[in-house]
Amino acid sequence: MATNPPAPIDPRDDAFIREVDAEYRRDEVSKLARRYGRWVVLAIGIGLAALGGFLYWQAEQQRRVEATSERFSQALDKVESGSTPEALPVLAEVAKSGNDSYRALSLMTQAGIAVRSGEEDKAAGLFRSVVDDATVAGPLRDAAKLKLLRLEYDKTAPSEMLKQLQPFMDGDNPWFPVAGEMAALAHMAAGSPERAGPIFLRLAGDLRAPQSVRGRAEQMAAVLGEDVTKLAAQAQAAGKPAPTEAVAQ
Repeated sequence: MATNPPAPIDPRDDAFIREVDAEYRRDEVSKLARRYGRWVVLAIGIGLAALGGFLYWQAEQQRRVEATSERFSQALDKVESGSTPEALPVLAEVAKSGNDSYRALSLMTQAGIAVRSGEEDKAAGLFRSVVDDATVAGPLRDAAKLKLLRLEYDKTAPSEMLKQLQPFMDGDNPWFPVAGEMAALAHMAAGSPERAGPIFLRLAGDLRAPQSVRGRAEQMAAVLGEDVTKLAAQAQAAGKPAPTEAVAQ
């Protein structure tokens, strides 16, 4: 049985369907707008207000950091020019700024001033307050701890000093050039020169250390029987003066 072909679609019917569909969508959007429109507007308003508040807070925080930085720089200028009495109130102000890093830097600067004034107990307390403050960045706390250990070196038993210095003795630790010298001297004080020699030798070859420190370390390593003949070649390969040359200079 033959099938009849489908009747052709009248273009006018297609346009009518499209118009009905568009009208239906407009009606649905209108209903949604009437039902939820004010809540959408309110949400957008709250979002814009929150964004504006965040941007303002961010700008205010930046302004405060810059102001604190400027005050700290002014205090350092006063210290370097010999106007320490004028610098102390500024440093105290910076320490109360609420910025953890600048608080630590201010306390450490005050501790340095106290050391130069012979107030070692006061300086130790200031350094210790930085060391014990968990909100301060690790590198600043490490710097404060090493300064504290150096300050209290003569008052601390060699065994305790070595225990405190141990975390800084790894080969890739950036503080090894500072901690290594104290550790080697602590081994000497403890009557263990055989342990001090290798540390002095390692320190003499550590190109991160100042040349004066490397020179002293090489001399001590040689005295303690370590082979220092390779140090000059090592320094030359790195393009730096050998420790002995630095001492001669």
